[in-house]
Amino acid sequence: MRATESVVKTPWRTTVFMVGFVATLVCLRFVSGAGRSPDSATIRIQRPMMGTTWSIEVASHGRVEAARGAIDQAYAELARIDALMSEWKPESPLSQINAAAGKHPVEVPAELRAIIERANRYSTMSDGAFDITWHGMANIWHFDDQFVPPTQKMVDEARKRVDFRKIRIDGNRVFLSEAGMSIGLGGIAKGYAVDRASEVLARAGFSDFLVDGGGDIRVSGMRNGSPWQMGVQDPRQERGTLLGRVQLSSGAIVTSGDYERFRIVNGVRYHHIIDARNGWPATAACSVTVISPTAEQGVVLAKIMFILGGDPALEIASREGVEMLLIDSAGKRFASPGFTSRFELR
Repeated sequence: MRATESVVKTPWRTTVFMVGFVATLVCLRFVSGAGRSPDSATIRIQRPMMGTTWSIEVASHGRVEAARGAIDQAYAELARIDALMSEWKPESPLSQINAAAGKHPVEVPAELRAIIERANRYSTMSDGAFDITWHGMANIWHFDDQFVPPTQKMVDEARKRVDFRKIRIDGNRVFLSEAGMSIGLGGIAKGYAVDRASEVLARAGFSDFLVDGGGDIRVSGMRNGSPWQMGVQDPRQERGTLLGRVQLSSGAIVTSGDYERFRIVNGVRYHHIIDARNGWPATAACSVTVISPTAEQGVVLAKIMFILGGDPALEIASREGVEMLLIDSAGKRFASPGFTSRFELR
């Protein structure tokens, strides 16, 4: 599949929506063409990667070819991280850890060991609600057309393979102590990848950009003189129906919701955000949006907040120095003061 590239030079009079496929934010671009020159061209390139569609957008400020080159370098960095941290690629170091579960430790790159350690700190902080060994349950939770809810017995059996405390780390040697255990970094690695791609763009000398990893977004600077504008999806309305919007010129904004990968069976919504403590989809919330300094932090905390619910989410936001908006399963809203001050209702 070829990448999609666009150079934006002409006035836009309408709203453009970019919607992620898993953790959905709607990225709004309200751009006035008045007084703009070709030097303000924005280069946007989209590519499929890590099971979703990525979009990287850079204001070139007259350096169009350099901007394209920086975006290519950012995608190369994403491909490198995917090769290192994907549980779906048999040759990846992470897959080698999983294949050796219960057998022997595996020497891995320090970068992979470090992200596993950071994930374990989040697991400790959340009392196991977030747990990268959730992947031991992946065989019973798959939301394709053949989806059938597992039985409690199946969940109980799968849960025996889930416990971050059984990850042994010695230097750069990582060992899953029991056979059948498996690590999946989907709940943290994509946010890390967004941050690393952003660092590549900044090192290349660009200060106005957006990196969108399927709805996990980090921004810097401005777009044609205005902050980037993000629309927050209403979790119980059709795609593109907004609760409101947020302006952002630095940091990350991510959303976790139960409305992207799900199936409804006999009136029960089964979705992809699993509470690792009991093995079932979390029920305390239907949507959480987090504004944070980094995408990695936002991605992980959004999942933890989603699982734990409103009041615990507010406590986490205060303690971790992030802003959040949570819609609980009854439709009640919980928002940190900083989020409320930034949020423009639709």
